[in-house]
Amino acid sequence: MRPPALPTVAALALASALTALAAAPATAAPVAPAAAPHLNHHLDRHASGNDNWGGYAVTGGTYHSVTGDWTVPALDCSATAGDISFWSGLDGWTSSSVEQIGLDAVCTKNRTVQYNPWVEMYPANSIYFTETVKAGDTMTSSVTTSGNGTFTLTLADPTQGWTKTYTKSAAGVALSSAEVIVEAIGSRTIPPCPDFHQVQFTDVTANGQSFATAGTVSTTNLERSGVLLTQDGPLTGTTFPVTWLHA
Repeated sequence: MRPPALPTVAALALASALTALAAAPATAAPVAPAAAPHLNHHLDRHASGNDNWGGYAVTGGTYHSVTGDWTVPALDCSATAGDISFWSGLDGWTSSSVEQIGLDAVCTKNRTVQYNPWVEMYPANSIYFTETVKAGDTMTSSVTTSGNGTFTLTLADPTQGWTKTYTKSAAGVALSSAEVIVEAIGSRTIPPCPDFHQVQFTDVTANGQSFATAGTVSTTNLERSGVLLTQDGPLTGTTFPVTWLHA
C-alpha cells in the first residue's frame, strides 16, 4: 500500500479556508418581529379621545369591505421610542372583534426605525411578514368579506413591488363598522407613541363608497391625560390626514 500523499501548500491553504468558512456564522433569514397587541377601540374609548386609536370610522350599516391607502411616514425617534400602526379594518368600533391589516412603524430603544407589515383577526394575535417597507413607500390595504365568515385581507407596497393576500375565517362577527386608523400599540396599558409627523390617507372607502357617505362618520384622536397627541384633519370624500402634535 502506498503511503498517503503529503498535503501540498495549496491544499493546506484550501483546507484552512474551508475550516474558517465552516466556523463563520450563517447569515440569518429575515425574522418577523414578536407580536405587538392591537386593541379594539371600544375597550379604550373615552369622551374626548382614545388611548389607542386615532382616525375615522363609519357605522350605521353592515360593512363588507374597507380600503385605505397611505404614504409611509418617516419617524422622528430622537425624543421617544414606541410603536405606531397604520391600518384598515372591519369591526372594533362597537364590537369585540377586528378584522384588520396594516403596518407597524417602530422607534426601537436604540432609536432605529423598523417597518413591520402584519395581518390580524383580533382577538387572535397578529401575523407579521417580512416584506421590505421604507419611508416614502405607498401602501394600499383592503379587507373584504362576502358575509359568510370568510375574509380576504390584502396589503401591498407598489413602491417595493409586493402584495400579500390572506384568507381568514371568523365566526359571529358583527360587521358593524369600518375604520382606517392610526393606533398606538404595545404591551403596556398606555403605550408610548413615536413622532410620525403626519400620515395622509387616501382611497378611504367602505362598501365601495367614500367614508364621507358610507354611514355615520366618527372621529377619534390619540390622547394622554387630556392632552391630544394626534389631530385628525377633515375627512374630504376619501381622504384625510392625521397629524402628530406632541413628542
